[in-house]
Amino acid sequence: MLAAHIRSTFHTGLVSRTPMSLPSAATFSRRLLAGAAVALSLGLAAPAAWSAPPSDASIETLLAVTQSEKLIEKSGADMEKYMLSGIQAGLNGRQPTEREQQFIDKVARESAAVIREELNWAAMRPLMVKIYQDTFTQEEVDGQIAFYRSPVGAAVIAKMPAVMDATMVAMQQRMGSIMPKLQAIARKAKEEGRSSDAPRKPE
Repeated sequence: MLAAHIRSTFHTGLVSRTPMSLPSAATFSRRLLAGAAVALSLGLAAPAAWSAPPSDASIETLLAVTQSEKLIEKSGADMEKYMLSGIQAGLNGRQPTEREQQFIDKVARESAAVIREELNWAAMRPLMVKIYQDTFTQEEVDGQIAFYRSPVGAAVIAKMPAVMDATMVAMQQRMGSIMPKLQAIARKAKEEGRSSDAPRKPE
């Protein structure tokens, strides 16, 4: 989720076309050698730094600029909140019994402990550094740093938590209309399974 909200894309390309029909094998050979020479010169001219994986320091800078630590912490807190909301929704509006409430409290407490242990910044930071190194070039990381340090980039960072909250609310609202349909599909499949398993009367 996080990377999907805090990434930018940079595209460079070179398109070359070779004629489908050539006058002679000699002409073909000359053009092939010329094309190879051009490709080789372009490859040698490209700065090696841009094709190399981004440095740890540059990724750490990007994560700091985008306030990724705060987003990770917020994601963990949101997971706890929506997990509890899901449990409450399962009660269909009724008050839980004392035993059910004890069960809910126990599940919430133990789940929160797991989420905080597994989704804390100390655990996630090295994973994110590796993901960024495997995904982006140094040029792309530098470009993102420049963007997120700009006024527009800073606005994106500041407003992204609100975007995430609104997205979760919208998803929950959609699930409210989707769940009855999914439940109907499950009931129909269950009924069809029972009818197919029922012994047939001899003809």
